[in-house]
Amino acid sequence: MKRFIACIVCIGIVAFVSCSYENTATVTIDTGIRHQAQLGWFDRVLAFFSLAQPLQADPPIDLFFDELEINVTALDMDVISLRFNYDQIVNNNGRINLDVPAGNQRTFEVVALAGSTFPERYYGGIATVDLSPGEHVALEIEIGKLCVPVFTQIDTTSPLIQFDSNDNTFPSLQKVELWESTPTFDKSYLIQSIVWPFTDRTITFESSLIKNGYHYIVKTYNKYGYWMSDYQNPNP
Repeated sequence: MKRFIACIVCIGIVAFVSCSYENTATVTIDTGIRHQAQLGWFDRVLAFFSLAQPLQADPPIDLFFDELEINVTALDMDVISLRFNYDQIVNNNGRINLDVPAGNQRTFEVVALAGSTFPERYYGGIATVDLSPGEHVALEIEIGKLCVPVFTQIDTTSPLIQFDSNDNTFPSLQKVELWESTPTFDKSYLIQSIVWPFTDRTITFESSLIKNGYHYIVKTYNKYGYWMSDYQNPNP
């Protein structure tokens, strides 16, 4: 069942000072999701004012999802990637705890996924923070809708994507990428990138780049992250 959240706040909390954790920060991600019985009077008042902050860039949104994916990346650490369903989140009082190596430029990506067989990205948020042992870092991640085209066609004649005329995310589109994978999926390449400004809601790719038997995906980017299509295989 799809649930909703309005925003996600990430609070970085420095781990206990000890030999084993002196280079690690513990990041607590509060999704704001609670069983109604878990919300006390103070929590309800706090939640109300948190959603009414005038300095927030975008108004709060209702976010529907089946799974929540958390990715943490940096040049000097291994990728941390975890997924949580609704029950896992509420059973931990709406909070997710991560142990993250301390250091600079830790990028946190939150992605709301919908669908069971092939989950699709619909909402996301990205923020970068420096984590140092002994330092307490509070980080808010603004969540917004990703740019999802209504139609995707990758073939040797007219490869394109198309956005609905009423899609209000289209003005936020920053970049579109076309990726190619070999027939055995052992290698992937970025073969075309188209960047803002976009004046037409139908975006076409170079048909000469498309090869029969290869696999192709499209990625669309805005400030909240990226949406990715399913693989398409023209004339396998």
